Amino acid sequence: MIPYEHTAGIGWARFFGWTSLGLGAGALATAFLAPLAGQVGNTAVVAFFGGFAIWFGLMARERYRAVPRRVAWFAVLGTVLGVVTMTVMSYAMIAFIVADSTGTVWPMAPNWVAVVPGGPTGIAV
Repeated sequence: MIPYEHTAGIGWARFFGWTSLGLGAGALATAFLAPLAGQVGNTAVVAFFGGFAIWFGLMARERYRAVPRRVAWFAVLGTVLGVVTMTVMSYAMIAFIVADSTGTVWPMAPNWVAVVPGGPTGIAV
C-alpha cells in the first residue's frame, strides 16, 4: 500500500525512478571527481545524496508494484548506484578517520586528499 495516494501511478513511478538514477549517477561522479580534501563532513554529504538515490529508487519500486508492471531498469540502476556511492563513501570516511587518528594512510583516490585552494587542509600525505 502506498501511504500517499496522490503520488500513486505510473507517472510518479517514472519520476522517482529517473530521479534515483540522476541522484545516484551524480553522487557517484561527485565521489570520484570532486575534491573531498580529507574532510569527513564532505564525505557525509556525498553519502547523503547516495542515500537519497536509494530512497527514490525504492519509492519507484513500490509504485511500479502497485500498478501491475515490472520495475524499470533506471529505478534499479539508480538504487545500485546509490548503494555503490554509500559503500565508497563509507570506506573514504573510515580511511580519513584512520589516517587522522593513527597516521596510517589507506589507499585513497587522488581527489579525496586533494586540497581546495583557500579551503581546509585535510590529511597531510
